[in-house]
Amino acid sequence: MEWGEVFPMAASAVRTGWLTALFGGMLVLWVGLFFFLDHMIRGAAEAEIALRGGKLVVRGAFYGRDIPLADVDGDGARAEDLGQKGAKSLKWRINGVGLPDLSAGWYRLRDGEKALVFVTDKSRAVYVPTRLGYAVVVSPGDPQRFLAALRRAAAEAHAGPPAGDPPRGGIPAT
Repeated sequence: MEWGEVFPMAASAVRTGWLTALFGGMLVLWVGLFFFLDHMIRGAAEAEIALRGGKLVVRGAFYGRDIPLADVDGDGARAEDLGQKGAKSLKWRINGVGLPDLSAGWYRLRDGEKALVFVTDKSRAVYVPTRLGYAVVVSPGDPQRFLAALRRAAAEAHAGPPAGDPPRGGIPAT
């Protein structure tokens, strides 16, 4: 089969450079968004919960606080099953991540209290009230061990230094 003579198209007035730039920009935004969300979710899922240096350290991704143990109510801390829809279960996400097995960031609890939340297992959550206008809700691997260590550390922080210890940072009395 013979095609015969081929005629080239006349030059078009349509310029496609803007279309290439638009799609290229959208691709860069989507890739950036993917890495941002990956960092946020991974960081929240691998949050740090620690008692260190006289503080309760709760950190993950873009959220976290170092809370002095003197501001933690160790006696009010308790284990909670957030799946039971009690007064301390999560109600509204203010700023954070909310996925089926991950809640991280700032939330409102059912009773209206504000809370910094890092929960990966609703049945193993621990509610920790503070004197700073918000609570902390976390899900450590061993809630009872965490509660015991928190209560012990908070009690020591509220008691102050043991009797007979010299004051820190001051000039010893002569």
